[in-house]
Amino acid sequence: MKTTLERTALELLGLPATARAVLAEKLLASLEDDEPSEEIERAWKKEALKRYSAYQSGETKPLPHEEVMRELHDAVK
Repeated sequence: MKTTLERTALELLGLPATARAVLAEKLLASLEDDEPSEEIERAWKKEALKRYSAYQSGETKPLPHEEVMRELHDAVK
């Protein structure tokens, strides 16, 4: 027997695209309400500082938005 989550997901996937989009937006918004742990915040701060330092030293170079989006699009094809 399928779990409640699986049954619910199958039922919701049967909704029209517009309704699924609204539901997806609400689900994503609900995730944004969760506050990350202090450990996660520290890890992100450390990573951001590392990347900024690499940028300032010339170790890495910024990429134009269009190029990044093109690479992401190509990666998920």
